[in-house]
Amino acid sequence: MTAVTSVRVPVPRAARSTLLVVHLVAIAAWIGLDVALGLLVLVPMAAPEWTTVCYQVLPLLFWPLLTAGMLSALSGVALGLVTRWGLVRHWWVAIKLVINLVLIVLVALLLGPGLDAAGEFGRALAAGEVPAVEVPRLYMPPIVSTTALVVATVLSVVKPKGRLRA
Repeated sequence: MTAVTSVRVPVPRAARSTLLVVHLVAIAAWIGLDVALGLLVLVPMAAPEWTTVCYQVLPLLFWPLLTAGMLSALSGVALGLVTRWGLVRHWWVAIKLVINLVLIVLVALLLGPGLDAAGEFGRALAAGEVPAVEVPRLYMPPIVSTTALVVATVLSVVKPKGRLRA
């Protein structure tokens, strides 16, 4: 078997450093947004008087979450193309890429509609109406996403040995 050949685009060190900073900031923002999402979901469980406000705010997190995820993916792919780690040469880089792409799809397809439903629920409560929509259980997305992003971060720091085979 032959090793996977990597495509490595030669770029100046400053460009690689800039890409790395963009990638780290995107991941940090994504984790921060997940923590905010978790708080907005959990606070009403402990203090129901906050339900109206928290649920109305939830839809505002969709685009920042999706943007942070996309920026993380794009900067990660770019880093894979310009660093010695490659895009899919090492298994830990491939796992990080899969984690990122799965989380983006989950945000776009599952979390987005849930956040919209929560917003409608909050607006109905604020108007004194009986909400017509049921709010999905939104406590799992921030737990799953934060855990996955922490795993990806640990993989980035530890950089376990092992390459993928062709």
